Amino acid sequence: MDKDEPRTIYDGDTPESVRAALRQDVQEQIIECLNRFYSLEKDMWGKPVEALIVRTVVQGRLQDRLYDLSALSDVLDLPIGTLHRKVADLVEAGYLKREKRGKSVYLAPSEDTCGALDQSFEDMVGALRRLYERGRL
Repeated sequence: MDKDEPRTIYDGDTPESVRAALRQDVQEQIIECLNRFYSLEKDMWGKPVEALIVRTVVQGRLQDRLYDLSALSDVLDLPIGTLHRKVADLVEAGYLKREKRGKSVYLAPSEDTCGALDQSFEDMVGALRRLYERGRL
């Protein structure tokens, strides 16, 4: 191994018991962080499927990839009928909007959704800071 290459707990003579304890601690922290993010997202947009739909539409918009129901069905591997119902509920709730472009209708995040996402980012950063401040990471 080159001395400039990064070293991990799996390199060298780290005892197995130390590696196992460290791995468990890191995995617990990752799960705690993911649970906090999930809770924030669920509070913004509802159930997991709805949150996934909104997140995918927002991500698509950020990447200049517009989604109609068919494309969203392909990406999420969900039946188009299910998506039709879920998207109708999300539009009615004000999380998504429909945009007609030519003969197609694409989904877009609403301004409220974009604002909620901005706030959730601040909350997520705060959650990460609290984890680091406790000295666990």
